[in-house]
Amino acid sequence: MSKLGDKIRKATRLESGAIGFGAVATRPGTPSMLLIVHGPASSMRPPDDLAGRGVDAVLLSFSNPQADMSQLAKWAKKASDVPCGAQVMAASGKIVAALKEAGADFLVFDAETTNAEALLETEMGYVLALSGQPTDSLLRTMDAFRLEGLWVGDWREPLTVHRQMELRRVHLLSRKLLFAPVRPDIGPAELECLRDAGVVAVAVNGMEAGAWQQLGDLRQAIDGLPTKARRREERPDVVLPLGRELTPQVEEEEEEEESPPE
Repeated sequence: MSKLGDKIRKATRLESGAIGFGAVATRPGTPSMLLIVHGPASSMRPPDDLAGRGVDAVLLSFSNPQADMSQLAKWAKKASDVPCGAQVMAASGKIVAALKEAGADFLVFDAETTNAEALLETEMGYVLALSGQPTDSLLRTMDAFRLEGLWVGDWREPLTVHRQMELRRVHLLSRKLLFAPVRPDIGPAELECLRDAGVVAVAVNGMEAGAWQQLGDLRQAIDGLPTKARRREERPDVVLPLGRELTPQVEEEEEEEESPPE
């Protein structure tokens, strides 16, 4: 399991406070969303103490991953326990192995240009980058893939009701959590609305002016989000084998006993 995947599971895990009919709540001290900083590996400089700044993960984008492996190794060493990911649009099994060797914990990839063999590395976390308006049938096929989530890089603020509904559609049909890029000064109310739409991680562009300085306020806003109650539609669905129909069970009527002959 990737370190990013472990953090996601902790953020989304709900535990009951006591046996019985007590209210379900998140584990104390565990945030319900993750904070990611993303940007080009060749231009973004790693600051000191990423964990102290409240960063849960770092995502580096590579135009030429084979040439930028040294940048990834430097970031991974600097990040220490903070998961370091690579965004590579055209990946192969060989590239994924090299990324893993350099210290990458997860990969953000494009389905159109990434070889299928690239997803065979069991210790790597995978995030699929969505673009455009994916169809319902395409989203449903993603449930079969081992993904930490979906990178919804095309969504745009402000978060209108329609955009929230669209994010919710992607989340429910794919049954995957979402990663959404946001501005560093996003407010708590918008964060809560994104979380309700299925977003588990928000990503700030590390190249944006003042982004690193605003991480502390954003971290506080995330940590202060109210407890998320489990929605009915988020409960696991019952899936029947093909060809089977759910029919009510009818008890057989007992045959009337024949009276003995007189």
